[in-house]
Amino acid sequence: MKNTENGYKCCFTGYRPEKFPFPIDSDSKEAVCFDNLIFNSILDLVNSGVSVFYCGMAMGFDLIAAETVLDIKSARPDLNLMLIAAVPFIDQASAFTDSWKERYKKVLSAADQTVLISDKYFKGCYMTRNKFMVDRSDFVLTYFDGKNGGTKNTVDYAISKNRTIINLAEKVQK
Repeated sequence: MKNTENGYKCCFTGYRPEKFPFPIDSDSKEAVCFDNLIFNSILDLVNSGVSVFYCGMAMGFDLIAAETVLDIKSARPDLNLMLIAAVPFIDQASAFTDSWKERYKKVLSAADQTVLISDKYFKGCYMTRNKFMVDRSDFVLTYFDGKNGGTKNTVDYAISKNRTIINLAEKVQK
């Protein structure tokens, strides 16, 4: 594990809202527990020396985790946390629901830095973004319960790069 002058780095990867086994945008017991788990996991990472967080800006897990970083930054500016928005292409949010578009805009405007992977969509741009984030991270915070797709591909890539994986799905199932 490399320790950079800015501390350790972490990226987020996880499901879009529809792939979760519970509604993430509700006041349900599962959603509240999930939000608390993300919050506590990010705090644990900060306490372990993580100061830079990469968010791929996707609906669901990515944006929720980024919002959590921003909440912690607001409450504890002394921690000097940095949020980097890794945007795969300019119109990423065009197909988002209105509520997720609003969340996307808020996170994007509050991010400390934005990295644009491509001006336009191309096949493989999401995985290019994911590799960009993993390659620069020591830790990967995820919600992954085995479903095929981009999260699985990113977790597999992170494993191949010997990154430390923190899988919240494993903590929810215990």
